[in-house]
Amino acid sequence: MRVIWLAAAGAAGLWLIYLFLVAPKWRGKRKRMQALLGRAYAHRGLHGGEVPENSLTAFRLAAEKGYGIELDVHMTADGSLAVHHDDSLLRMCGVDRLIRETPMKEISALRLKDSNETVPTLEGALAVIGGRVPLIVELKSSPDRKSLAEKVSRVMRNYPGIWCMESFDPRLVMWFRRHDRQVPRGQLACDLARLPGNQRKGFQYWAAARLLMNFLSRPDFVAYGFESDRNLSFRMMRALFHPVLAAWTVRSQADFDRLKARYDLQIFESFLP
Repeated sequence: MRVIWLAAAGAAGLWLIYLFLVAPKWRGKRKRMQALLGRAYAHRGLHGGEVPENSLTAFRLAAEKGYGIELDVHMTADGSLAVHHDDSLLRMCGVDRLIRETPMKEISALRLKDSNETVPTLEGALAVIGGRVPLIVELKSSPDRKSLAEKVSRVMRNYPGIWCMESFDPRLVMWFRRHDRQVPRGQLACDLARLPGNQRKGFQYWAAARLLMNFLSRPDFVAYGFESDRNLSFRMMRALFHPVLAAWTVRSQADFDRLKARYDLQIFESFLP
């Protein structure tokens, strides 16, 4: 009998630890997110055809049509904030260099794909958007996370519109939890092992997919790759804590309509909702 009691106590302890790890922000998260909910967010702006992603034209078009905007921010070698998705400039600019190792002056001289567009600074993107629509600002992980978070926080104070931050790196989300608490914060995640052709496996990917780092960031919302949201841990977190959820990246009207029942906001590309 004692063994049974010990086993039950151990199981209960593990369950409590799990709940502590995956829980999002305890209270007030939906109220803090209210102005951002029920919106469609253009993934890297409204891009396609001759309009490259994360370009000033893509941001202008999205704002003119009234869509929210999701954009990505890196810190350059000279401490500037560049709006660009990849760590490398190769795919978009044809130069095999890391953004964090390249000064903004050199980055600004490059062109995005075959267009006349250049990699914008965060300040330049904000000037074009002009507070017209809500923003989701994704911070890309950096060796100097503190400086990146501080710079983004400082620049975004001048944005006259509604915005939130998100990151795959829970330490960046945690920085905002500790130092800029009025900004709604989101934890990005997906289950890489469940995506077709993806071989990224191991504890770090398993833990990230199951949001076991939420205890660091206590996010106001969870932005999850909807194509991989069928793992048990994600379902349990959703059922137990009713978190605010953002779906990414939605690429069809059929998926957009289907996901309305499960997600509070959606990040889209390749079509107009």
